[in-house]
Amino acid sequence: MTDSERFEIAFHKESKVLENSYGGPSYHAIQHIVRRMDVVLPLFWESKNWTEKEVQEYRELFKFGWAPLLKQYYNDIDINIHQPFPLMTDELIKWAESNIIFSGKIEFCRQLVSYKKAGLIDIKETNENEFEFSYLHENVGLEQFDNESRDFFKEAIVEKIIDRKKKDKPFDEEKIKSELRKIIKCPDGKLISYMTTPEIDEYYNQKGHFHVLRMQGYDEFDTRDTFGSIEYWKYVDLIEIIVGVALMHTDACLELRKMNNNVNLHNVLSYTYSKEKTIKLYANYLGTTEEEISQIFSCITLSKENFDYYLEYPATPPPMYFQVSNDIIIRSIAGCLENPFSLLNRELKRKYKKDYDKAVNRREERFRNELYTFFPQERIIKIPREINISFRGMRTDIDAVVFDKETGTLGLFQLKWQDPYLKSMKERYSRISNLFPKAKEWVEKMRFWVFNNTSKDILSSLQINKDVNGATKINEVCVFVISRNTMNFTGMDVDDTVAWCSWHQLIESQAKVKADFDNPIKEMFVKVKSMSPQNRPDKNEILKMEDFETQVGNIKLRFTD
Repeated sequence: MTDSERFEIAFHKESKVLENSYGGPSYHAIQHIVRRMDVVLPLFWESKNWTEKEVQEYRELFKFGWAPLLKQYYNDIDINIHQPFPLMTDELIKWAESNIIFSGKIEFCRQLVSYKKAGLIDIKETNENEFEFSYLHENVGLEQFDNESRDFFKEAIVEKIIDRKKKDKPFDEEKIKSELRKIIKCPDGKLISYMTTPEIDEYYNQKGHFHVLRMQGYDEFDTRDTFGSIEYWKYVDLIEIIVGVALMHTDACLELRKMNNNVNLHNVLSYTYSKEKTIKLYANYLGTTEEEISQIFSCITLSKENFDYYLEYPATPPPMYFQVSNDIIIRSIAGCLENPFSLLNRELKRKYKKDYDKAVNRREERFRNELYTFFPQERIIKIPREINISFRGMRTDIDAVVFDKETGTLGLFQLKWQDPYLKSMKERYSRISNLFPKAKEWVEKMRFWVFNNTSKDILSSLQINKDVNGATKINEVCVFVISRNTMNFTGMDVDDTVAWCSWHQLIESQAKVKADFDNPIKEMFVKVKSMSPQNRPDKNEILKMEDFETQVGNIKLRFTD
């Protein structure tokens, strides 16, 4: 038996304590888990007694722990039975807290085994029930560079868009908050109620829109794509409105807490609703049918139909709603504010596979058009379609082509739009398998084709010859492989003569890197290369791994660099 197998047996044994830790109805356990999560994930960002690193580790354990813990109780509930609404006590908060954290530690152990199977780490047993893990690659955590670029996009691009929209439609925020305080009531000194005004609704609708703009996943499809005969923009619109309502409710709860310090946030943030009444409410508000809203709700609600697969994803974002009986749903603040598109887009794929495949097939054209916005110059020829190449028995296609008539620089692009993934090693393997072997083969085909053809033949094959005179020469070829979401994977080597990047990395490189070229295609190539992980000056800082040690029941686990 290997050390890794002994480790797996050890933490599986420790996980047994979670199976019978709650003595009441499973429905109550679900309520308690959701409520504790709804306080921690949206609100707990700093602590006077904890370091920033400790807060981050605590939040990560919640992200890993809530789903597997909740799954065992969700599997057990009978949605045909309506249970009473339970109030949380300090004892129940402590139960939810300790169980989510312990569940998170168990899931972290499972994640380490997945890393081991993926060839990323080694696990050794140093003493009985004491294990040490170490990384097998020098540049561990290359994926972080894509996260950094995504954060840059949010801060440098999205926030500017939001600021502009705020100026176009300004609100007096202090007045809104004052009006909100006036409408808050506290029945029995424990719960919350309020009746909003049109102005308050409009303000929080705008905030919901801004919040969604900051999320990953909302733009995975074109607004005109349809799923189950409903346009994608309608799914997004409803999510924006619900997110706005969640933001308003959170602000109202925090204001109530200021007014009455005895109010327990756990009992007011997460609320249960009649599913039928909620659907009718949004249908009336949006002026559409209840059937349409019901269909959209089915894609943003955890239910008996989808919980089994969705809760298996490591550190999966919570859903907006949890269905706990035929007509009762829990709205999760964490689910509304973390990333509701995680469940939505997975459900669209599961429920409307043909529609999903059609939408995916249309992504390339959209990707190409967005890429071409980087080349507004009239001298740049942009081919508005995919080009098929056949040469000496070799067949391939080129997703995007640009040519500079003045410099003779040719840009050849392969565009890959893969779905985003979070922590799943299975999904990571799928992304790598679908990206690199095909991309590397394509690069070799491009190299072979360019080397064995004249400028005239290449321009003719690319359908550029009609836009240039016969004497035009290709002086340089720049080859790009661009992935929409993730490009950098630990342990993957790429051809250094090619510019490899994610979409957000491309945007960051063009905005950050200073260059003075009168050659837009070459400039893009140089900027992308300068922002590749191996060339970044902050590489060591971003990839720095700190020593780590934790206790999981009787298991001691540590990492040393």
